[in-house]
Amino acid sequence: MLRLRHNVIWILASAVLLIGIASTFLRPTAIGAQKGADNSMELTIYNSDLALVKETRCLEIPEGLSTVLFPNISARINPATVSFVSLTSPEEVRVREQNYEYDLVEDTKLMQRFVGEKIQVTTKGGRAYTGYLLSGAKGSAPSNIIMSEGPNGTGQVYTVQLSDVQSVEYPSLPEGLITRPTLAWLVSNNSTTRNHDCLVTYLTGGLSWAADYVAIIGPNDDNLDLRGWVTVTNESGATFKDAKLKLVAGDVHQVQEEMYDVVRATAKVLDAGTGPTFEEKPFFEYHLYTLQFPTTLKENQIKQIELLAASSIPARKLLVYDGARQGTKVTTMLEFWNKTENNLGMPLPKGVIRVSKMDTDGSLEFIGEDRIDHTPKDEKVRIELGSAFDVVGERSVMGTKRLSDRVNEQTFKIEVRNHKEEPVEVTVLEHMMGWAQWEIVSSSTKWNKVDANTIEFPTKAPAGGSTTITYTVRYTY
Repeated sequence: MLRLRHNVIWILASAVLLIGIASTFLRPTAIGAQKGADNSMELTIYNSDLALVKETRCLEIPEGLSTVLFPNISARINPATVSFVSLTSPEEVRVREQNYEYDLVEDTKLMQRFVGEKIQVTTKGGRAYTGYLLSGAKGSAPSNIIMSEGPNGTGQVYTVQLSDVQSVEYPSLPEGLITRPTLAWLVSNNSTTRNHDCLVTYLTGGLSWAADYVAIIGPNDDNLDLRGWVTVTNESGATFKDAKLKLVAGDVHQVQEEMYDVVRATAKVLDAGTGPTFEEKPFFEYHLYTLQFPTTLKENQIKQIELLAASSIPARKLLVYDGARQGTKVTTMLEFWNKTENNLGMPLPKGVIRVSKMDTDGSLEFIGEDRIDHTPKDEKVRIELGSAFDVVGERSVMGTKRLSDRVNEQTFKIEVRNHKEEPVEVTVLEHMMGWAQWEIVSSSTKWNKVDANTIEFPTKAPAGGSTTITYTVRYTY
């Protein structure tokens, strides 16, 4: 039976966020989160590179006007979506101004900031050069370091090849460069309370999730065991510790804006789940999956959490021949119903399903994969696995007859050849011209109408033999 287990920054459309947040006569003091505060984190992640972050931190906010720093946020935050509220004194604490500081420390930025300043360069051979930096970056890329003995290019000038540089020493970190993306607020506190529990919410890119399914088909191809995993990818540039995790399955519409990746993850780590439980429920026109205990999403991490496990699901193997689109190839498909009586029956998020089968020697062998869309309960799942090796088809036009200026007939012949030692059932698909009225005037076998422009012929091909279908369609223009 089914078991649920433990399982950019966008250009602002509104509000101008200024760099540098206080005038000199105000002289506000930068205040951060209190150490040891009882903070909390909630993440709601969508399929489409989007997440809603809800974080509660205890912040020290002096009475009057001050600068409050909120570090360790996503590097792909959308600043226009930030919401700040003091849960302690919501009516007394107001944000006057917000800045998103994301000018992170990098080699090229340090070189650009220290042009004209004194630095020390040590080569791989151990030789140290001390002088005034004239050049060390070309655009956004590091380059050979050019230094002078005296300030403003005076004295001896020498070049250190970039490939020979072991280390560069700077006197300090330049103003304006930070080590982590940070929100900075100019806050007015009209209360006498200094310590405030604050709720901060924002939308961010760099977080996404997808469902991955592993199916093992039975020896007779008539049932399967299914296991589902949630794969969460964190490329946001931040770590979210002990977060309450919610996943939204559905296609959420977003306004498309130009995006820039300040931090783009490259390394990935696999962290397998150990049996967590997801609670599933409808939410608006989507489905919401809530992990039943906190989890940590590390920066540059892929985390997998088990979503479901179901066994003995009735299934059916299908052979489908669509000669107009696939030439001689006969497609192998697998079909099952997402129903409770079939040991399944829950909304299945879209994802890739990979199918294996046990060989006679007891080893599992991969036989194909396909992508499924969001599938509600009580709906059919049909996946394409590949092309049959021993069953082929052939389709040909036997004749065309013009009955009048507006009426035309075509006759087709479809042959299915079976090279197996047992008979097979094959569904033959044919597509009608959608821009004309059509009518099947003769057919050698029974056919069914699938939709407005598609018909199918259920047929059997004997062991080591073939079967032939002929039909005539009349088009009226």
